[in-house]
Amino acid sequence: MKIIKPLSSVIALALGLTVSMSSLAMSAKPPADPIADFQNSWAGKALAHQRSLDKKSPLIDNNILGSHNTYNSKVYQNVFRYIDPQQKHSIYDQLRIGARFIELDAHWTAQTHGSPFNWGPGLLLCHSGIGATMGDLHVGCSLTDRFVAEGMAEVSQFLTENPEEVIILYIEDHTDGRHQELLNVLNDKLGGKIYASNGCGNIPDQLTKAQVRAAGKQIVLWKDGGCSEHSAMSQLAFTGLGNVDRIWEDQTIIGTLGDFFTNGSVDKITPADIEQVFKNGGNIVNLDYLTYDDGRMAAGIWSWDVNEPNNHNNQDCAVQKANGRWDDAGCAALKHVACRDQNGHWAISRSKVTWLLAPAACETLGSGHSFSTPTNSQDNAALSAAKAGIENVWLNASDRNIEGQWLAN
Repeated sequence: MKIIKPLSSVIALALGLTVSMSSLAMSAKPPADPIADFQNSWAGKALAHQRSLDKKSPLIDNNILGSHNTYNSKVYQNVFRYIDPQQKHSIYDQLRIGARFIELDAHWTAQTHGSPFNWGPGLLLCHSGIGATMGDLHVGCSLTDRFVAEGMAEVSQFLTENPEEVIILYIEDHTDGRHQELLNVLNDKLGGKIYASNGCGNIPDQLTKAQVRAAGKQIVLWKDGGCSEHSAMSQLAFTGLGNVDRIWEDQTIIGTLGDFFTNGSVDKITPADIEQVFKNGGNIVNLDYLTYDDGRMAAGIWSWDVNEPNNHNNQDCAVQKANGRWDDAGCAALKHVACRDQNGHWAISRSKVTWLLAPAACETLGSGHSFSTPTNSQDNAALSAAKAGIENVWLNASDRNIEGQWLAN
C-alpha cells in the first residue's frame, strides 16, 4: 500500500532539512582566531600602544615581553621531535600575541629531511644544550627537527606584515663555526631587515626602536658565542645584550637535569612577577608557554587603565589618574602637568592648564623642565609618587594626529 504523508509532515521534513543545511553551513565557517581576538581586546591594544610609546626610548629602558626557546613548540611536535616543548604556539603566532624578544637555537647537526641523498648535517632548530655529540648529531637534537630557515621564514612573514614593529632576535649559536651557512639563511630569509652591529660588541645603551626603523630595519640581532671570525657576521650581529637585562623561565624536563641555565633563569614566572620586574626597572621577561589568556601578557600593561583609551567624546590627550593608570581626556580640560627636569626627575606644574599649554607650564618650573610622559613601568611609578596627592596630571602623549596612534614625547 502506498502511504501518502500529510502535507504538514512534508513541510516539517523540508524545514528540518533546511535547518540541517543551515547547521552544516554554520559548521563550515572559518575557525575562530583567538589571537586576532586578543589583538582586538583591551589588553592587546594597550600592549600595542605601549610599544608605540617607547619607540624613542633606549632599549635598556623598555619593558619587553618575549618567549624562551621560541621554536620549541608543541605545534611542531611529533613522536620524534620537540617532545619536551616550552611553547604552545608557532613562532609567527607568538609574535602576533606580542613577543618582541624571541630565541632560536641554531645547531649544525645531523638531519634526515627528504630523500637519503639529502641527509647529512644542516642548520636545525634544536633543544639540546647537553653539549655532547655522536658523530654529526648533537645529543638531544632530533634528526627531524625543523630547519633554521623555516623559523626565520616565520619571523620574516610577521615583520613583512607589520613593518613598524621591531624585535630582538637571539640566536643561541651551536653551529660549530658554520657562520657562512648561518649568514646565508639570515640573508635569504631576513635580508634587509637586520640592524647592523658594525663590528661585534654589546647592544648600545642609547639604541632605540626609532633608530632601527630610521635605518629601514626591524631586527636587533644578538648572537652569542663571542665575536665571529667571519667578517660579514661580525658586522651584522651584536655579541651581547649589554645593559639590557632579562629573566627567563624554564619549565622543561631537561631544565632539571643540570646547570644548563645560568643567572636569570627561574622555574616559573607569574603575572605578579612580571608586574614587579617591570616596576623594578627590568627590561625583558621571556616566558615559557607564552599565550594570550593566562594573564601574563596583560600583566605587562603598566600604562592604560582597563578599557582605556576609549575616545569618549573625542578624547585625544593622556592623563595619569590617581591610581597611576592612564585615561584619555578632552585636551581642553584644565589639569596639572607632568614635567621632567634635565636629570630625569619628575615635578608637577603649579597651575592647571589645557594640554596645549602644558609645555609652557613646565617651563615656569625652571631647571630645564619639559613636558613629558613615562615610557616604562618604573618611570610611571616614579611620576605617580611625585604627584603627592594630586589626582590627575597631563602626560605628553596623544593621538591628536591619527586617531588610535598614541605617540609620546
